[in-house]
Amino acid sequence: MKDIDRRLFMKLAGAAGCALVLRPDLSFAGEIDNISIAWMTDPVTWDPNQRLSPDPQSILKTVFDQPLDQTPDLTLVPSVVTEWKLADDGLSLHVKLRDDVKFSDGTPLTAEDFAYTYHQRFVKGDQVDLVVGFGVVSDIEVISPTEAVMRFSKPFPTAAQWLAFSASYIVSKAYAEKVGIQGMQTNPMGSGPYMLKEYKRDSRIVLIRRDDYWGEKPSIKQLTFEIIPDPTARLAALESGTVDIAMELSIRDVKRLQKSGNFNAIANPIARIIYVTIRADGTFADRNIRLAAAHAVDKKLLSKAFFGGEAATIDFPTVPGMPGSPKNSSFAYDPAKSKELLAASGYSTDKPVTLSMATTNGQFPGDYDMARAIVTMWEKVGIKANLTVITEAQWYELNASGKLPDASLFVWENGTGDPELFTGHMFNEEMPFATYRTPEVTARVKPLFSEPNYEKRIKGYEELNAYLIDEGAIIPLVQAIQTIGYRKGLTLTPWANGWIRPFAIKSA
Repeated sequence: MKDIDRRLFMKLAGAAGCALVLRPDLSFAGEIDNISIAWMTDPVTWDPNQRLSPDPQSILKTVFDQPLDQTPDLTLVPSVVTEWKLADDGLSLHVKLRDDVKFSDGTPLTAEDFAYTYHQRFVKGDQVDLVVGFGVVSDIEVISPTEAVMRFSKPFPTAAQWLAFSASYIVSKAYAEKVGIQGMQTNPMGSGPYMLKEYKRDSRIVLIRRDDYWGEKPSIKQLTFEIIPDPTARLAALESGTVDIAMELSIRDVKRLQKSGNFNAIANPIARIIYVTIRADGTFADRNIRLAAAHAVDKKLLSKAFFGGEAATIDFPTVPGMPGSPKNSSFAYDPAKSKELLAASGYSTDKPVTLSMATTNGQFPGDYDMARAIVTMWEKVGIKANLTVITEAQWYELNASGKLPDASLFVWENGTGDPELFTGHMFNEEMPFATYRTPEVTARVKPLFSEPNYEKRIKGYEELNAYLIDEGAIIPLVQAIQTIGYRKGLTLTPWANGWIRPFAIKSA
C-alpha cells in the first residue's frame, strides 16, 4: 500500500470538500462469462447497513452503491454523489447526486433514498451498525431529487470518509418500507452493478451483471463467491480449477504459487491491523499483567513466521504512513520486563496467572497458529492462556454482551485511513467495538470525534495512542497482508482497504 500523505488526509477530512476526479479508468479488453472466487465467510445479513465487519463488504458492494468511492490508494472520488462540501464548523455537509442512477427494480435513486438511509432508518428504529457513524445526523434536508444537506448535532469532520466506508450503502426507501427489515436481510435490492441470482447460505453466492447499470460496467457477466472457510480448501479449489481466485492464503502458499508458473499470487499490505484485544476488567484489570502480556510478544518473529517477514510490525493501532502514530515512540519486546511486572503482582512461571483468549481460525492467514504462538510466548514469562476458537460473528456477539474473553486475536479494517476509524472506534466505550472500556479513555477519545480542526484532532490521537500503549490497553502486532491467488489469464488490481472490485479484474 502506498504511504498516504497529509495532503490526502486533508482531502479525506473534507477540508476542501468538493468533487475530485472521475472514477478511475478500468476499461476491459473483453468480457468474461464467469469468475468464481473462494471467499472466507458469508455475509451475516444482506442488509448493507446492518454490519460494519470488513469481509462482507466486497460482496455487498457488488449489489449496492455508496455515495462516494475510492481509488486503490483510498483517495475519495465521486460516485452517486458528485459534489460534497463540509461546512467550516463541521456541522453540515452539502451533497449533489447523479440524476441517472436506478435501483435494479428500475426505480430512480434520489435524495429521498439518501435521506432515508442516513437518517430516517435510525429515527424509525432500525437496528443497523450504520448509526455508529451517522448517529450524529440530526436531519437531512432534501432540496431536490439530486441535492441534500446533512445536518449534524455536533461537528462530524469525517463525514465524507464515512460516505465511502463499510456499511455505507444507499438503500431504496420504497423497497425497504415494502419488505421490512427482515426482507432487507434476505432479499437484497440495490443500485450496484450486480443482482443476486442464486444464494445458498454459507455455500455459494451467484451474481449477474446489470446491463442497465448507471456506471461503468465490469467485464464479468456472472460473479460467483464460493464460501470456503478453510484456507487449505480455498487453495485446493484454486489449484483444481474449481475457482479462478482464492482469497487469504498462507504466505507460504502465495510464494509457492508465484514460483509455480501456473498461477499468479500477490501479498498486498492493506489498511487493516492484526492485534490482541484487551479487556479492562477481569484478569487484565491489573496493569502489570496487561503490560507483561504486551512485552512478551515478539512481533518480528510473528511477521517472519506467518508472513515471510513481509508484514510490517506495529506498536500503535494504525498502519505505516497513516496519521495518529506518536512521533519517536515505540514499545519493546522485553520478556525480562514481563517477568518483572508479573513478579510485582505475585506471578511467575512456577505460579502463572491464568486468563482466557479467543481467536478465529481461517479468517485471515495463520490466525489460529498465530494465536497459539502468542500463547506459547506468554507461557514462557508466566501467563497461561486458555485458547478457544470463535467466528468473526461470534466475536461481535460476545463483545456486545460483555462476554468476550480477557484477550482475543482480531483484525481491524480502516478503509478511510483516518485515526477515528482505528483508535476512535476501538476505544470509545459508547461504540459496539470497544473492548478496553474505561471512563478515562472515553473522556480522552470522545472530544476528538467532534474536533473540526484537522491538526488538533490528529495531535489528539497521537497523544491518545501513546497513553493507550503505556497502559497496555491493546497489543498491536502487524499490518495485515491480504493474500490472493488467481489463475493465469487474469490481472487483478488490489485495493488498499482489502476490497476486491469486479472492475479491477481483467482478462490478461
